[in-house]
Amino acid sequence: MKPYTKRKKFIMPFSGDELDHAETQRATEQLEIFIKQDNAKCLCLYKGSIAINGNGNLSLVHPSKLIGKKINDPGPIFLGLSDNIPLFSVSLVEPDEIKEDLIFEDLRKASKFLSPQEMSVAGRAKSLLDWHLNNRFCSKCGQMTQPSSGGIKRECNSCSSEHFPRVNPVVIMLIISNNKVLLGRGKGWPEGAMSALAGFISPGETIEEAVKRETYEEVGIKIKNAQYVFSQPWPWPSQLMIGMVCEADNEDLNINTDEIEEAKWFTKDQVKAVYDNSGDHFLKLPKFTIAHHLLRNWIES
Repeated sequence: MKPYTKRKKFIMPFSGDELDHAETQRATEQLEIFIKQDNAKCLCLYKGSIAINGNGNLSLVHPSKLIGKKINDPGPIFLGLSDNIPLFSVSLVEPDEIKEDLIFEDLRKASKFLSPQEMSVAGRAKSLLDWHLNNRFCSKCGQMTQPSSGGIKRECNSCSSEHFPRVNPVVIMLIISNNKVLLGRGKGWPEGAMSALAGFISPGETIEEAVKRETYEEVGIKIKNAQYVFSQPWPWPSQLMIGMVCEADNEDLNINTDEIEEAKWFTKDQVKAVYDNSGDHFLKLPKFTIAHHLLRNWIES
């Protein structure tokens, strides 16, 4: 299989992070200075949805507007610096805590009109806030933990343990054979919804080994020549999607229906027809997904 060529001038949705995470500027005293600066901004979330203004952009308010408002643990987290502008994020208890011209929109829906950079900021905020929500107690001793360093870790005052945000690595792969690609439909997905096969990387496993194992587990075929293409941060809740392409040894499927509903081979012409809206062989994948871009990259290569 020839090397897989990446498309030019391409920014993966939820990537393109231009924030300075300011890892050396997270002491409590420095964060107090940042949050009081006139140019400081804060992105508000409510139950995982993000604040959008009437123009379809992220709605950023000054942190002073949050004084006296009901905010979930961990309080304001420091996302980083954007052109020296301190950027924070909070999770509100009630959606009307901030009286601004904004609505709270599901991030998947908002991806239709947000810029890649805005999606990156929103994805980082959502992932960090979700992690805090689900990791309030120490996994070592069971006591309550406290946010620290602007929200990039939690500390246990009882046993002195430190806890850091977890990112779960996932392989997602295009399986190619004779100018055809294998796509599958997940459990509970609607008819026609097909995507690249995917699965979590297990402890002690390389990326390539995960591709081989997941493919064999789900459709019963062996693969070779696994190649990395590109990756994507995925904030549901916090995953790193590792896009791969590989060759199938054969096309005889043995589908594990405990894993997926169905799997089918599609020719490159069939995929092209879906992408140019001249065919309905399967439902076109949303543009904010890495699977969409893996397929587009394949038909354009």
